[in-house]
Amino acid sequence: MTDRIATAIHPTRAAIAALPISTNVKIATAELNGLGPRVIDLGCGEGKFTRGLCAQFAEVTGLDIKERKIADANDKAREQGVNAKFITGSADAIPFSDGHFDAVIFSNSLHHMPNPAAALQEALRILRKGGLLYIMEPVPSGNYHDATCLVNDETQVRTQAYEALRAMKGAREEKEILYRAPRRFDNFEQWRDDQIDRDPKRKAFFDQDPEKVRATFESNAVHENGTLVFDQVFRVNILRKA
Repeated sequence: MTDRIATAIHPTRAAIAALPISTNVKIATAELNGLGPRVIDLGCGEGKFTRGLCAQFAEVTGLDIKERKIADANDKAREQGVNAKFITGSADAIPFSDGHFDAVIFSNSLHHMPNPAAALQEALRILRKGGLLYIMEPVPSGNYHDATCLVNDETQVRTQAYEALRAMKGAREEKEILYRAPRRFDNFEQWRDDQIDRDPKRKAFFDQDPEKVRATFESNAVHENGTLVFDQVFRVNILRKA
């Protein structure tokens, strides 16, 4: 592992403390300002981040392989009256023509792709020349990672996704950004239920040693006004299609 990859994957506690505090939507809004009207979020899940892009882009599309997530995302878009459209599909075979989008986003999803390198090449295919590839990934370091790693330690897959990104051809790197995004939970149970909803397989980790999982989660939190607060570290890589 190179020094750059090690730093991007495992920043020190001191480096994390010095990072700016922001949100995923704020960072994306600032960095994607001035592009054309079309954007797609690959691996969008239930689409919360995707819907946050609707104030900036005229045509917002979210794609995810899970039909239930897409149904929920479309329901929420209708409830909120936003122009996002969500479709079921695989990032390995995106149902759009070459060069269709001005920006292609992976929001917390590249490390979930079975083949990150193939997903990146497919993203480049549907991106217009000069368009931006925007990859937002959680970093496996910091107190939120430490609090949750007994249930969901994705260090290996996140590292592999970053290595695939560093090795890709056909786009030049514009910027790499690291920041902290606060996460707040009323209690351990709220976080546990959210984790199981995201992936029912995680329930086994809670059942195996529930007190250890609880103690690890609560001991890494900052206790603030009755809530449990964490800094989740994110990294954004922005590349421009050649």
